[in-house]
Amino acid sequence: MSEKNQTQQTKNANKKIRSKKNMAVNKKKIIILCTMVVLLVASGYLNYVLTNKPTVDAVSPDTAITTYFAAAKADRQTTRNEMIAYCEAVIASPTSTAVAKADAETSRMQLIAGIEIENSVETFLFGKGYPAYIVSCMPNNINVIIADNGLDAAKVAIVKNFIIENTSYVLNQIIISRYTV
Repeated sequence: MSEKNQTQQTKNANKKIRSKKNMAVNKKKIIILCTMVVLLVASGYLNYVLTNKPTVDAVSPDTAITTYFAAAKADRQTTRNEMIAYCEAVIASPTSTAVAKADAETSRMQLIAGIEIENSVETFLFGKGYPAYIVSCMPNNINVIIADNGLDAAKVAIVKNFIIENTSYVLNQIIISRYTV
């Protein structure tokens, strides 16, 4: 009888250890996801700052603009796809806790909502005839970069008004920058 009790106690102890390890793995996954988001923002900022430096190369301004915005949109799409795939992996994992699954689902839904807002604003900018632009939504702000040397206060006000009317962002959360080559 005592051998059975010891065996049962060993099994219970092993289950507790595995449970703690699974929780640690899920915490690591969440930390990795947060780190990826921070790196995305940092790389976008660095890309913006570094590409605004005057270049000596003989590249036409139109080519530089097209290259910058195409690369930025491709980077944004790749990062978003990776983040959604990560969230879906956490949700589908049998070892994920209910809290981790709920957090992953919330993150995934926020990403999707941000993508929808970005698409809406970019469609608006396309309709206004801007040659190149990119929109990036964060929980607390929305960044819009527009390639237009004639971007004045009136045009900025029109874009801000569209964002305010069609999203939950308020005026002080909207950042509109002009991209110049």
